[in-house]
Amino acid sequence: MSTQQLRPDVSLDNKIPWIIVGASAGGLDALKDFLSNIVVDTSSIYLIAQHLDPKHPTILCDILSRVTDLPVKLVTEDIKPVVNCIYVVSPGHNAVIQDGYICLFPAAEIGPKPSVNLLLHSAAEDLADKVVAVILSGTGSDGAQGVAAVKAAGGMVIAQSELSAKYSGMPNAAIETGFVDYILEPALMPKEIAGYLESAGQTLLKVSHSKAKTSLQKIFQRVLDQTGYDFSGYKLKTIQRRIARRMAVHKLLTLDDYITLLAGSGSEVESFYKDLLISVTDFFRDAEAFADLKTVIDKMVSDHQIGDHIRVWVPGCAGGEEAYSISILFHEAKLRLGKNVNYQIFATDIDETSLSFARKGQFTLGQIKNLSQEQIKQYFVERDGLFFIQKFIREPMVFARQNLVMDPPFSKLDLISCRNLLIYFSNDLQKQVLSAFHFSLKTKGVLFLGKSESATATSPDLFDVLVPKSQLFVRKHTRVKSPVQTAKSSYSNKKINTKPTMFVAKHNYLAKIESLLLNEMLPSVIATDESGQILHMRGDMSSYLVFPQGRIDTNLFTLIRDDLKMDIRALLQKAKRQGIASSQSLFFQEAQVNHALFIKIKRVDGVEDDNQPFFLISFTEVDLKDAFLSDQANPDEFLKNTNSLSNEITVFKARLQTSIEELETTNEELQSTNEELQSANEELQSANEELQTANEELQSTNEELSTVNQELEVKSYELEQVNNDLQSMLENINEVVVLIDNRLRLQRYTKLAGQVLGLRFDDIGQALTTINLKMDIPNLRQELLNVIELETEVSIKVRRGALVYFVRLVAYKENDDKSVGVMMFFEQENHTAKHDPAIDSHSVLVHLGDYLPFALIVIDELGIVTFANNQISKILGYEPADIMHQNIKMIMPDPYASHHDGYLREYLSGRTSGLIGSWREVSGLAKSGERVLLSLRVEETWINAQKHFLGYIKRLERDDEY
Repeated sequence: MSTQQLRPDVSLDNKIPWIIVGASAGGLDALKDFLSNIVVDTSSIYLIAQHLDPKHPTILCDILSRVTDLPVKLVTEDIKPVVNCIYVVSPGHNAVIQDGYICLFPAAEIGPKPSVNLLLHSAAEDLADKVVAVILSGTGSDGAQGVAAVKAAGGMVIAQSELSAKYSGMPNAAIETGFVDYILEPALMPKEIAGYLESAGQTLLKVSHSKAKTSLQKIFQRVLDQTGYDFSGYKLKTIQRRIARRMAVHKLLTLDDYITLLAGSGSEVESFYKDLLISVTDFFRDAEAFADLKTVIDKMVSDHQIGDHIRVWVPGCAGGEEAYSISILFHEAKLRLGKNVNYQIFATDIDETSLSFARKGQFTLGQIKNLSQEQIKQYFVERDGLFFIQKFIREPMVFARQNLVMDPPFSKLDLISCRNLLIYFSNDLQKQVLSAFHFSLKTKGVLFLGKSESATATSPDLFDVLVPKSQLFVRKHTRVKSPVQTAKSSYSNKKINTKPTMFVAKHNYLAKIESLLLNEMLPSVIATDESGQILHMRGDMSSYLVFPQGRIDTNLFTLIRDDLKMDIRALLQKAKRQGIASSQSLFFQEAQVNHALFIKIKRVDGVEDDNQPFFLISFTEVDLKDAFLSDQANPDEFLKNTNSLSNEITVFKARLQTSIEELETTNEELQSTNEELQSANEELQSANEELQTANEELQSTNEELSTVNQELEVKSYELEQVNNDLQSMLENINEVVVLIDNRLRLQRYTKLAGQVLGLRFDDIGQALTTINLKMDIPNLRQELLNVIELETEVSIKVRRGALVYFVRLVAYKENDDKSVGVMMFFEQENHTAKHDPAIDSHSVLVHLGDYLPFALIVIDELGIVTFANNQISKILGYEPADIMHQNIKMIMPDPYASHHDGYLREYLSGRTSGLIGSWREVSGLAKSGERVLLSLRVEETWINAQKHFLGYIKRLERDDEY
């Protein structure tokens, strides 16, 4: 069934735990140890995904049912499971959990079958924290990415220890993710699971109690001290659920106990830290929202010119699925619109483990389930059941570790995609992050949030709604300063500044500025911040500032005249250090008129709760003569010095030109060297890719060998069981049965056969004709060879003292109907049967048969001749002894002989009535080999309580009439 279709009759009790077990090579022994230690009444559902060969049926359920009292069922169709039952996914299928049902669909040709990753992903989505994931012995890494989804949903993960696993690939891959709660032998797992499930429901209530908030502060501080990350800005309910889960893992009942554990265990701090950071995404999660984003990206690409750069930021990227989805959209937009614009995606996360997964660009079938087959084929390369992102999608992406709350944001961005992260933050922290996003985006830049998140609800002054249903927002043209980030805890002496950092020209700022302006009595003044951003201006600045057309950047060093820029920058730096700085006379030319200027910069400390200083820059024009006099007492001397300096400048310029040329030459050489290094690097990269491919091929071969080995283990177990059953039958059956191969060697015999024939265990493997039997069977070797060659049956009457045995030789065959040996059945003649009327009838035939005017032959249900009178010698040339205990086919020519057995079986099964009771013309085969025309009539009779057939035979001449 489709995983998108919802069932109308869902009534799953969402409190029922599901224990989902994944295993591969070597998993059979681990499963037996695991299941043999679970109690009957677990009130849980067990689901096993064991890698199996899809080409063969499995007896795994039969094997596992012998070690547990719980019922074990093979899932062959969609099913609603019940508690206290074990379900096994059938070979050749993948399974997912949807609305509480186990749903099957055919597995892909390549990759593990069933996929543990796919099953765990679906379970996490459908069952949330009611999942316990168990990873047992197996090669490869199936399940490693699925446990991350289970952990993110609040479930528990347990893996088999390396020493107890026959193959440690799967458990180790899960352990390396850092998401495993327990590492144990399979036999110890059920007890831990039971303890976890028992305590999980109790701890959340205790953690949620109002008195627990003081204890939470201690936990936040402990995590901050070790990791440097402050979680105090997270929503309280999110923190409480994670703490409750960790307490359940350790079976702790109070918060004080957990605080004590954190204080003494750095590893538990790391585990709790990772629990809080867990996040999972999907490719194109929420298809409708990504469809709207596609429209936005198309317009973004269309509005940019060829060669332009589009910058994108994806904070909290987790495993990279969302970032790769956006890269795919940009690639498709470029192809669709024919615009060769450049785009770069910065994908960041605080969790280095998630980033390592994202950088690999390696995904399982379950992780790409939202993609179409066309997208998978176009953007991924499949190897060993894993899907690797194409190089042209990966190249524009940069993955980096970044703390969204504390580290500086990126700038000049066209798009930010931050989905399902803000929902974990408190309102104050959301405002701080949204302020950072506003600062980072260009004007009309786009913000893409999750469906439960909003930018306008908490920061309406920073963003407008672009597409309401898809949570797409556009940046408002409101100026903000670079967000000030802090790594201080909210429980330390300094509080985190969560106020918006947009500069607001409050009344007290204006009042102080105006006061200072009056005190200075300057006609032209500019107020800036430390970076040179203009906060306020007064006076005519047209001579000093140059305002370009279009969009204006209000930074002083963008607007100031080039011939004043260097001097003002130096004065500003001096004012930062000393509080005040002033220039000597500065000269510039405007409209071919020389001007002299005096500049003074004064630092002013911040007011009220804003400690940021600002700077007053005053511009005062002075008379050229005064400027000269202020700098030099003698103007002539000044001009002389000026000319000398001008000459020196000319010399320096020439030297500088020479240095520039030499630098250009050196730069060309370096560029050539760089190209050579780049070429060498590409060769190394190519060699590395070849080695990686070879390694993947070896891994694939190893996986195949492991699967084959697993199948051999199962087949070996099956063979052992069959052998035990056969041996038990041979020892207990009260019949004389002997089995020999096609080289006449003794293979097996029943206990009674050993007593009757004098067989011993040492005789096995010896030719039966060389063994000294207690019974003399005439012409035994030839009879056995005839049965093997002709693939028929023969019955021989043998005397052993006063006892008479009927020895029936039957060919036994393999699946291809080729004879591989003979089964010998010995049946003792029942002497008490001589008073049976049926036997008396047989005796009458023996005594009177020779007086009949025609030949009489009696055969049993196998076609074996049990009686023939002397008339047969006159018709076919055979003496009665020649055909006794032989198949009737020996006196039939082809095609009658080859069809006789089939005809006899059909008659005995009732599928044909035959020609019983009437004369008919047939051909016979004389002893001389001559075909003889005969008239035959067949009747049924019963002898010794068994059905027999009487054949009355006459020889015909061509002119005979009937």
